[in-house]
Formats: sequence, structure tokens, C-alpha cells
Amino acid sequence: MAVHTGVAYFSGRTLRHVRADLADMVEHSCTYVVHCLTETDLVYYRQTMADIVRATHEAGLEAWLDPWGLVGIFSGETFTRFPLQHPEMWQVLSDGRRVPAACPNHPATRQFLREWVEAAAATGGDVLMWDEPHFYVGSWVGDLSGAWACHCDICQAAFRERFGTALPQRFDEQARAFREASLLELLADLCRLGHEKGMRNALCLIPTAFRRMGFPEVEERLAPLAPSEEALAALLHIGVDDWDAAAAIPDLDVFGTDPYWYLFGVDPERFTRAYGRRAADAARAHGRDLQLWVQAFSVPEGREEELRLGLNVAAEVGATHLAAWSYEGTASMSNRCARPDVVWRLLGEALGDLRGR
Repeated sequence: MAVHTGVAYFSGRTLRHVRADLADMVEHSCTYVVHCLTETDLVYYRQTMADIVRATHEAGLEAWLDPWGLVGIFSGETFTRFPLQHPEMWQVLSDGRRVPAACPNHPATRQFLREWVEAAAATGGDVLMWDEPHFYVGSWVGDLSGAWACHCDICQAAFRERFGTALPQRFDEQARAFREASLLELLADLCRLGHEKGMRNALCLIPTAFRRMGFPEVEERLAPLAPSEEALAALLHIGVDDWDAAAAIPDLDVFGTDPYWYLFGVDPERFTRAYGRRAADAARAHGRDLQLWVQAFSVPEGREEELRLGLNVAAEVGATHLAAWSYEGTASMSNRCARPDVVWRLLGEALGDLRGR
């Protein structure tokens, strides 16, 4: 089975530097690049991104496009301008506060995301990489109140239509189901458009259900910070927990997850194997390829070899696509690895071994 190997890339827009980095990726056994097509790119770098995609193909690499940070509902350490320009589309928390992330159910949000697909297709890219879709996550900005989104008028009307009752203030199973269904409906529409534009679709979901999957320590570390069990449940619900339903999206081609063991403070082998198998089961049931990511940022000094272990486990559970976030051990960011050069060298060796080189 052929293994496709990739890396995320977002820090370069000067073409001569990008070309050099692409050649470096080839030397480090990559076959594809996940380019982040941000809101900044939509405004200032559309032609530049088309040039970068062309250079990617010229280097012999496949070009994936990631809606990094888009409208505040796709993962990414980059800012979104769309909610600032459209405050009427902000998500509303269960305690009434409004937060600067666009509601996934708002028609204008969905239209903007469809326009992003059009822009991604115009670059000549190959794959749309739907990266960690989610409603507003308070814990990511230091809000541990457990207040959850979204309670805007559109969401309240949609919930009543689906369940026949008012949207609850308490986070319960109906609230969970509604949020997941909202994201899945949005993704189904975007994936359909992606296929119509001649691109494939990949989806990466954040690991969930830690206790059920055998990692109660993740929840236990957060529990003392949450004001109640209900708040803890809301804090822990990020993205989509029904992986079978996610993998069943009709126009999806690749399904996966990013079991970042350094980030969650868990055992690398057990964590990668548990979530890798979970993703593999969902992908296999619906005929999707399987993508598994490893964390190449904030890797502590002396623990770089764990990346080789994680990649080997990912291959063992059947990953057809391996990927690392991000290029060169994320050396361009403040959350770089302690020794990014060591990480990048090791990734090249491990990916090369897995490709049989």
C-alpha cells in the first residue's frame, strides 16, 4: 500500500523562499503539502497562492488547501477578519455573551465558506483539508466558565425545528447532537462543492471522549478548573464526537484525526493507537482513506524520537496519509519545537522509512 506523506506549511509567501522549502520537503520524503489559505490570503495573496500551488506541483508535490482559522470555526493560530466585519453573525453563548466567531448555521457564514472553496479551486489545488471544525471553544481563550455556543436566533430556530423544543441553557445530549449535526451539514455542503470544483476532500477531527477511550487523566486535569460537571462536559465537547457520521459525509475522500500526545500529556503509543484505530474503523466503514497527524510543534528536548514511534503506529493501524504539523518543526513560530532541526531531520528519516526509501 502506498503511503502519502505530508507537512503543513504557512509561514512563507515569497516565491523564491517557498521553492527552496518545497525542495527541502521533497528531500525529507514528503509527497504533499498542506498549504494554509487564510483570510489574509483571500484579501492580499490570491495570485501568490496560485503561484505557490503551481510551484508545489512543479516540485512533484500534491497541493492541499486548509481553511486555517477561517471565520473562527476552523482550527488555526491565525486571526479571522470576517466576524469583525459582520458582528451580526457572531456566536452567542448560553450565558448571553456574544463572541467573535461566526455562527456555522448563519447563511452568510456558509456563503463565505463556499466562496473560500471557489478561491481554493482557483489556485489549482488538489485537496480541501477541512481542519478541526468546531463551534466557539472558550477554553482556547482562557474562558473556563462552560458557557457554550451557539444560542443566536438562527440556532434557536434550527434547534426548535429539529427537536420541537427550545434550545436548552444547560449543555445536554440534545445540545451536543445539534452542534454536531450543524457542523456535519455544513461540511456536507462544502465537500459537495469541492467535488463539483474537481477537488478531493479531507477531514481532520480533534480527539474526543477521552475517558471513554481510556485517557481519563485528560479530563481529570481540566475538572478542577471547571465550575461544574455540566461546564466540564461543555468544555470537553470540541467539534464532532460521532466519527462514523463524519466519515459518512458523501463527498469525503480522506478521514482522519490528530492525536497530539505532547499536547494532551499522554502516552504516545497508546494515544496514537487508540485514536488511530478509532479513525481507521470509521474510515474503513465508509471507504475513505485514513490520515493521521503527528505533532511537530512544542516538542520537548529529548523526546523527539517519540515522533518516529507515533508515525510507525499510525502506519500500523493503516494510515494511507501521514502528516506533521508543521514544516521544519514549526521553527517560524514561538511554539516551535525545542530543537526544530532535530525534529525535522527525524521526520524526514521516519517518513522516508515508511515510504520504503
